[in-house]
Amino acid sequence: MRITMNLKSAVLLINLLLLIMPASASYAGDKNLQTVIHDEHCGTLDFSLGDSRYSGELESGESYTVNFSVNPPEGSSIKVARAYIYWTWSKQGLDGIYPEFKSSLVHSGSSVLLLEEKRYTDTKGFVSRYDFFSGTDVYDLSEDISEAGNYSISLVNAGGDEKTFCVQGAGLLLVYENPDLPQTEYWINEGCDVLYAEYGIDPDMATTTTFFEGDICPENIENARLITVSPSGGYSSGTEARNRLFFNEKTGSIPVIGDIIKLLFAGGKSWKNVYQTNETVQIALDERSVGNYLDSNGNFASIQDNGDYLMATNAILLLEFKEPENPGKRYG
Repeated sequence: MRITMNLKSAVLLINLLLLIMPASASYAGDKNLQTVIHDEHCGTLDFSLGDSRYSGELESGESYTVNFSVNPPEGSSIKVARAYIYWTWSKQGLDGIYPEFKSSLVHSGSSVLLLEEKRYTDTKGFVSRYDFFSGTDVYDLSEDISEAGNYSISLVNAGGDEKTFCVQGAGLLLVYENPDLPQTEYWINEGCDVLYAEYGIDPDMATTTTFFEGDICPENIENARLITVSPSGGYSSGTEARNRLFFNEKTGSIPVIGDIIKLLFAGGKSWKNVYQTNETVQIALDERSVGNYLDSNGNFASIQDNGDYLMATNAILLLEFKEPENPGKRYG
């Protein structure tokens, strides 16, 4: 009898641990985008998807290219250049694997081999067929892109036989510095969080939240822009809300937790079906003004799936300060 009771207790304990322990990867919002750059200076920034198109399945040796046109504002220098390659459905036969590819930057007839700075990945998180990997590969091109012109990011599948993956596209983030432009403060958040409100995951669980930490004075802000990127976002959207974007707003009717968030971050805003893609263009890029919803600290954005299936990969908050009344004074 003692052995039976111990076994029952062990089973109950294991089930409890499975419920409370976060999964390393899943369709839930468990891999929040992290801030990699937070800075302040005179200038602006731009995010482009170039002529990104869905690649279809890339076999070993096959290549893929995205073209970008770089046009800095007059008098501006490029302070930061970051490239993102968004890939999915990476597999060998029926097994999920990490893709192997060689990337290069082409400009004015010359080609430079790119070294990956960071790889973010996510999967379903449970054993099943077609549990193939998705991810975002990041490259620091600040030393490689310094002037206006046409640039191309190319990659070749360097995996062996039966190692395939699909590329949804590429993104290029450029931060410009210019003493004649307004003072700005910005947060660059990145990662890869696959969200899907299916298989026991409800929309509140299929929500990822990213934070823009720091104190600001909303009264001193002239403009505020939120840029988010979502591969696959909106591909399956219909007339009902299949995805939502929140800024300083609670994401659902979670008892107690939702009310606490609402009290702490009042005055937020949400939008439905902000991400729209199709069979050809499978990355959604959304940019919107959020100046009316800023808080003095702890600003955050949330991306939610409601049966759409999407990836959250980038979230950028750019603040443009008002001109100070006293020359030389900096707002912050």
